[in-house]
Amino acid sequence: MSSFIVKWVANRFLKDNQLNKLGVEDPYYEYVPLRHDKNGKVTKHKKVARRVPNGISENDITVLLDVRRQAYRYDMWFSLLGMKFGWSNVVGLVPVAGALISNYWSIRIYLLARKLDDGLPLDIQLIFFFNILVDFLLSLIPFVGDLIEIGYKANLRNFLLLEKHLVRVGEKNLGIIREEDVRPGFINDKVQPFVEETIVPGAKKAGGQIRPFVEETIVPGAKLAGAQIKNLVNRNKQPTTAPTTQSTGAVATATLEKDDDTRSIRSLHEHSRRALTSE
Repeated sequence: MSSFIVKWVANRFLKDNQLNKLGVEDPYYEYVPLRHDKNGKVTKHKKVARRVPNGISENDITVLLDVRRQAYRYDMWFSLLGMKFGWSNVVGLVPVAGALISNYWSIRIYLLARKLDDGLPLDIQLIFFFNILVDFLLSLIPFVGDLIEIGYKANLRNFLLLEKHLVRVGEKNLGIIREEDVRPGFINDKVQPFVEETIVPGAKKAGGQIRPFVEETIVPGAKLAGAQIKNLVNRNKQPTTAPTTQSTGAVATATLEKDDDTRSIRSLHEHSRRALTSE
């Protein structure tokens, strides 16, 4: 098991992911060897347009070219003093928000890469997320992290991973290699089938069982609680018309009492006047 881990890290993270390089290959051009020395070392190259892998479907070609276009825009769109950088590096200068936007773009590329006819192998998905995580962590380091991020180019690394995978897919379609040799390894042979055949269906089944409980118990309970709270609030409100009615009644009573007193005084005064007149 330990030997497999060492081999997997060496092949996938170091070789395929070019983790031993600060900088990556140009996604639009490649260098073809023209001359070798007596030891077999290449001494001269020729720059040519990068070729699309043979033997892959039209859909896979479309996905590959879309990923390349977006990765180039985000990581190599500009050139300054011989240094290539893209929109991810520009927006990354904005604290926090820039890092979030940049990683949103990277995740969009990952989702696009998953649209291959045969899907994206699990080990490549893990390396995709590893590169996205490294890019995010670098973006949190002011200035120095931004400079390293320019050299790391996470999106272009992910494009090159996708391209190398499609080269193997094309070789499989052309009968050059077997299907099990396209992406050999414990993660793809054992872990990915377990995830797709056991974990994903189990999660869907659990979601189907939880949904009726939520719809039949949680939602009605929440509605009932809301209605009870609403009634309680309405019950605690004091009526605004009662004091006015009471005040009006009090004024009317006071007015009547005042009128009675006035009539009594007038009546007494009238009796006194009549008594004096009769005398």
